[in-house]
Amino acid sequence: MSGNVFLKGARPSAHETDFLLRPEIDPGLNLVEKADGCYLELSLDKGWSGEQSRRLVTTELLGKASIPDVPYEQRDGAPVRVNIDYFGKERNEANPTPGSFENPGSGSLTLKVR
Repeated sequence: MSGNVFLKGARPSAHETDFLLRPEIDPGLNLVEKADGCYLELSLDKGWSGEQSRRLVTTELLGKASIPDVPYEQRDGAPVRVNIDYFGKERNEANPTPGSFENPGSGSLTLKVR
């Protein structure tokens, strides 16, 4: 648990490290259903990406699941490597953007999510 961004009163757990805490900022999350799909409306600050460095999520970073004591892996047994975002865009492997979307922009955004 590292590198996450906490907004609008959200708080990190005691296990979180290298987080960005901005309780005064409301990202204005809103899910809108239209005839052609679902859209996520939100407001982001591009600066959040550069205020700290993050690591790409991989099997090595995740370690082992606590109950079975085995490493995280893909369904086919391959190691986990989250180098593609929600939309299929390649992540910045040196410092990925926090969240599901790699560099989606800043300010008020509308993203088609389904």
